[in-house]
Amino acid sequence: MIKLIKTFLLIIAAISLCSCTFERGLILFNAEPVTKENALQDQKVFNEGQRVYYLFIAPQKMKNEFIRVQVFKMTEDAPWGGNEVVRTKDYRLMKDERYYQTNYFTLYEKGRYVMQVFSHSDFQHPLALNDFYIK
Repeated sequence: MIKLIKTFLLIIAAISLCSCTFERGLILFNAEPVTKENALQDQKVFNEGQRVYYLFIAPQKMKNEFIRVQVFKMTEDAPWGGNEVVRTKDYRLMKDERYYQTNYFTLYEKGRYVMQVFSHSDFQHPLALNDFYIK
């Protein structure tokens, strides 16, 4: 019985100490510039050549001055597992922008896209990611 209890406690400790989840932020897309009124509206489908405005909200205050915003297209034609990087841009955050960042971009090719935001201290684990479609 004691051996069973020790095993149970060991499993609980392993699960709680070895969790590999990362706290993620949020990316919201919109067809109009982001304002207080439409900030939490998330749009997923855009037309070719239409501006895609986004709002990135960090999971916590970012310590780095720079973030990397990357957009890639999900395709079966591309090497490396069907992802084709379409756009990568680094942004310097001002002191009042350590919790969010907003901007826009334009894409001219139909398909499913994914946007992810990285901290410059860790390019392996994105702070946030979300997908959208160009029709």
